[in-house]
Amino acid sequence: MNVHTPNIITVASGKGGVGKTSFTLNMAHVLATHGGKVLVVDGDTGLANADVQLNLTPKASLADVLAHRCTLAEAITPTPHGFHLLAGSSGHMGLATLALPTLAGWMNELHSLGETYSTILVDAAAGISPTTLLMCAQSSRALLLTTPDPASLTDAYALIKVLWQQHGVNNTQVVMNQATAREAAQVHTRLAKAVEGFLQLPPPPLVGQVPQCKYWSQAVRSHQLVAQVFPKSPGVEALSSLARHVMALKP
Repeated sequence: MNVHTPNIITVASGKGGVGKTSFTLNMAHVLATHGGKVLVVDGDTGLANADVQLNLTPKASLADVLAHRCTLAEAITPTPHGFHLLAGSSGHMGLATLALPTLAGWMNELHSLGETYSTILVDAAAGISPTTLLMCAQSSRALLLTTPDPASLTDAYALIKVLWQQHGVNNTQVVMNQATAREAAQVHTRLAKAVEGFLQLPPPPLVGQVPQCKYWSQAVRSHQLVAQVFPKSPGVEALSSLARHVMALKP
């Protein structure tokens, strides 16, 4: 194994509105505080907003890389939060309808960044679009963010199912957001039974549970990271535990 291969992890969710982008950005900061060299890629090819949440104005984006207006390295923006960002482009139809071979080539190019980054977090669009599925399939792991909401659970199962049917990949690990430990265990049991019973696959492990946190939305509204402004909050402590798991994963 190449010791400079970065750990590429796609953060996905079957359903929108589960806090995926905020989770990804805060996880990146926590990983950085644990010594990780982290790049966040805003992989929502239609409605990117990581730069908005961080209150940044990048000089270049993923759209510029794919249009060959700049290199991948030139499009990466440092942030004041300990990690770097490759911004997406909101409302760019060329990205929203990106050809899958082009996307696959770009995903492969991320592997060349191992000299600079130990972990690359790809914030994929919610749902089961072809681009999201390909990002998951070409990553070492897919962190599947869900909530106790029944619709969120159903859509999480759909992502696991279609990822297996279309790519033959079963690399998801579940993170339960906005849930108590009891809720996380109960919801994961239902998901695991469905995956085993209907897909006949090993169930995805539950690797993290992030509780409801009143400080989270407050930080988002002020373009801040809860992991920075409320580092001792329960949600951030849960992220710290999950960060140790992520850093132990092998590419």
